[in-house]
Amino acid sequence: MSIRSWGATIVSVLLGVSAFLGASVYSGVTAGVARSATPIIARYTDTAFINGVPTFGAISGIDRIGANRFAMISTDVGRAGPARFYTSQFNYTSGVAGFTSNPGIDGGGVLLGPGNIPPLPGAAQYEGIRATSGGYVVVSGGDHQFVRLQSAGPVGTYIRDLGLPSAWRPSKKSGLAGQRGLTGVAVGPRGQISVITAGGLRQDPATSARLLTFGKTNSEFVYRTDPGKSAADVLAINNTDYLVLERGAGRNTAIYWATTRGADQVGGRASLSGAEKAMPKQSIFNTDGTPRLSTGNMAAMAWGNWQPDLPWQNFRTRTLFVVTNNAFAGATKVHSFEVQLPR
Repeated sequence: MSIRSWGATIVSVLLGVSAFLGASVYSGVTAGVARSATPIIARYTDTAFINGVPTFGAISGIDRIGANRFAMISTDVGRAGPARFYTSQFNYTSGVAGFTSNPGIDGGGVLLGPGNIPPLPGAAQYEGIRATSGGYVVVSGGDHQFVRLQSAGPVGTYIRDLGLPSAWRPSKKSGLAGQRGLTGVAVGPRGQISVITAGGLRQDPATSARLLTFGKTNSEFVYRTDPGKSAADVLAINNTDYLVLERGAGRNTAIYWATTRGADQVGGRASLSGAEKAMPKQSIFNTDGTPRLSTGNMAAMAWGNWQPDLPWQNFRTRTLFVVTNNAFAGATKVHSFEVQLPR
């Protein structure tokens, strides 16, 4: 069964007041984050454990593939089997009920590399997965960085890798830098694919993460991480706005609402100075305000179902799930939030 913790933080950006009262409320009128004065609210609701199979663990990506149905990807390649993803049904009800049971694994499959050959041990470090119209897009960090399109089904066949800008291509002095490299992927309303780095490229300041959206002309923006934190995942809200999960020492974690509106376009720049106008962001959740919540290693986010639309409200509520990466050292947790999004 699930474990519920009602502790969270209510924070008013305008008043600078915080109290331990069960929700995280941030005014969206600053930094151009929201389109109106409607507060952006993220309320923690519940936690469940995902009952797995012997090879289940080290989950680094999650995405919605249907009503309360999700796909998850593991960073593991070779230690407990080939590169693989899993599917699960979440029995979650908005409001008081939360998770009505712990989720289990009901399907999934393997992911094949170029030539439709399973990646060799250590040949990938999967950091994110999103559903696309033709299957999935996955990203790998670590020593082998790529953005890859895969087919759906129990065998995720290789389709192609998306080309990265020249400034991103790894070399000794520039490009994607190991654990500061690719860490999350988002798919927007038009099917556009965006990826984010954990931190700066080798030639960039450490906190100057980059958000890249693929298209006929790629767009690229700076996402400035907090000192001592790195971006762990990104999730599209609309064509310009995102949720970004940041993680620091001691598993200190925050979720930010960020936007490309008002940020400098940095596509084509070989290096960054640190003076670029980064994406405005506002925190909607921070583990500092939930000391009694055993978060685990929060690693990836996915939207859940929309809550019923109440036309007299100036916001809509959608469930957000955050999964943990236990690195095979403990149970995989999934935390639920309900996020109020301005219309």
